[in-house]
Amino acid sequence: GWGSSRPISRTRIRRRDVMPALIATLLLTLSHLLFGATQPMSALAFSVCFIAAALAAVIAAWPRHITIGMMAGAGAVWAFGITGAAGNLDRAAPELAVLFAAGAVWTLGYIAARKRGVLDILWAGLVWSSFTYCALAFFSQMGGALSGNAVGAITDSFESPASAAVLFGLLTLIGSARVLHVVKQMDAEALARAEMIERLMRDALGGMLLLVFAVTCLGLTGSRVGVLITTAVLIAHIWWDTRAITNRPHRGVIIRIAGRIAPLVAIVFAALGVALSWLRDESVAPGVGLSDILPHIQRIEAYAAAWLQSPIFGHGLGSIDVVGDGAMTLANAKAMLAPGGVQNVFVHWLVEGGVVGLAAVLVFIGAMHIRIVSALGQRKAPRTFARLAIAAGLLLMLHGVSDSSLDLPGVTWLYALLLGAACGVASTRSSSQNAAS
Repeated sequence: GWGSSRPISRTRIRRRDVMPALIATLLLTLSHLLFGATQPMSALAFSVCFIAAALAAVIAAWPRHITIGMMAGAGAVWAFGITGAAGNLDRAAPELAVLFAAGAVWTLGYIAARKRGVLDILWAGLVWSSFTYCALAFFSQMGGALSGNAVGAITDSFESPASAAVLFGLLTLIGSARVLHVVKQMDAEALARAEMIERLMRDALGGMLLLVFAVTCLGLTGSRVGVLITTAVLIAHIWWDTRAITNRPHRGVIIRIAGRIAPLVAIVFAALGVALSWLRDESVAPGVGLSDILPHIQRIEAYAAAWLQSPIFGHGLGSIDVVGDGAMTLANAKAMLAPGGVQNVFVHWLVEGGVVGLAAVLVFIGAMHIRIVSALGQRKAPRTFARLAIAAGLLLMLHGVSDSSLDLPGVTWLYALLLGAACGVASTRSSSQNAAS
């Protein structure tokens, strides 16, 4: 299993525990297919479905796996909307629904992780459903290319190539994590080469297929920034997750050298990706309409000036388009009309939620990462999910400061699922340690 290497008794797994988790993976795949759920009606519909699935999981798990943090998070989102802090509800409703649904998806991942057999089934469902989505996207692209038109292009369902690159980058990490997990198991068992191939084909086939198709789709988005950032995080994650294997004395010189230089290579790729996004904006076509100021800086200057008009509480959720229209001038029109809005997640949150909103988001995410990192320091702690969640957060942060505001609900929900699962595994380990002490 993902939490431990011990065999899991499937007879203890109840259907009512598994169904909400599998429904969540299906809904995630459908959200990717339906334009990433960026349309308000799609966001609301999927949010309702995720919340319903989470309620079913909570009822099945009550009260053993329900935490004060879950209830506090749900209460905070409700209070944010009811008190008017979120701004005009007509405009803020879809984003509030996405936030509440993110909490619901986190809850699904958390509850699944507290029951290891359920987590294995959830992960298998996520890997295979994500592979199905990537395969459909790939063959749709190929069909469009063979017919001589752009119909079915991978980026057509997204606001910009950057949004597609964020999603396929996350799916690349998920596929890689599955393969790495099986590789670590094989190394621990010291399997023969023939047995290794058999184990890979049996346990890691879905991960390998997802990895290949996700990387291919990422390349087809045409986002060089996305390719560089994903490559950086992928190298860093592989290095981190396999250090115990590559650092052993009997390893060859090449493997040991690769282990030494991998972090530096990852940093170089990440720096190149972020620098390229600022110096050559992929969302803005060259030619007439550009000024001497870089488009990225033009956008940030315009939105920062708008934020200073309401710095504490912001302009309200869902107001970014209205604010952008008001901040547009003849000098910055070409940069402001580029797809992707601010293309900086922190400025985006400041404009909509102000300092209070940004601080609240960072506190919630920071608290989760503190819990995850603390579990990594425990002896014999399961680390697959923790490392994957941290790598996914790094990928989103790099995109968030370079070419994306991360305003894709499908990505938000997928990340919430990874965080929830990682926190659930960390809590399970902490409970075991406390019981033993």
